[in-house]
Amino acid sequence: MLPKSKVDLYAAIRRDAKAGLSIRALQRKYGVGFLTVQKALTSAWPEPRKKLPPRPTRLDRTSR
Repeated sequence: MLPKSKVDLYAAIRRDAKAGLSIRALQRKYGVGFLTVQKALTSAWPEPRKKLPPRPTRLDRTSR
């Protein structure tokens, strides 16, 4: 069963890496890329999500 959150994913990757799985095996098992495995092995916490700028609504006045 795959982890539900990114923090759980990182913990599972670190746990399996400690058990002896290779990076390639971790990629296949969790369906993630090389950089994700590397980030999980170097940091316990994933990077926070980027804030998106607010989108204008249809009610906002626009120049057409």
